[in-house]
Amino acid sequence: MLFAPQKKSSASKDDFDDINDEDDMESDLDDGDEASDLEASVPIDTEVNKPKTLTRKEAIEILQTTKNFSGLDFRKANLTRLDFSNCNFESSNLSYANFKDSILENCNFVNASLWNANLECVNLTRANLEDADLDYTKLRGACLFRANVRRATLPTDLIPREEILRSIQEGSKITR
Repeated sequence: MLFAPQKKSSASKDDFDDINDEDDMESDLDDGDEASDLEASVPIDTEVNKPKTLTRKEAIEILQTTKNFSGLDFRKANLTRLDFSNCNFESSNLSYANFKDSILENCNFVNASLWNANLECVNLTRANLEDADLDYTKLRGACLFRANVRRATLPTDLIPREEILRSIQEGSKITR
């Protein structure tokens, strides 16, 4: 094996002075920054800071009492084949939730996130979806008769806007 001759470093005394000056600046910052030292020594409990996603069982318990789901987190929850008629989901996170074959008649979804939720074959008659995020939501077989979709983000990439409006006006089921 042949090795290429290595060049000798031509670092000057000034280069070392610059490095030493940088080290002095860092140590000055470290000395005066006691808060960062304290933060580094305190362990962060991620379980306390992590939002808790509610389960199907907890949803059924709420259904039997208040019917108020406002502000709750039901991400990825399995909520199939339940009757949520007249429930309040205002400002709730329902992303990826599965409501397939559920009844959501006259529900309040103002400011709720239904992003990528499964709303296949659901009844959303007279539901208030104002300012709700329905982007990427599956709506095949859903009925939106007289639903309020004012300022809602609709899944128009998946379903033509005309078909959604027809369901709202005529009560027809969405076919896509």
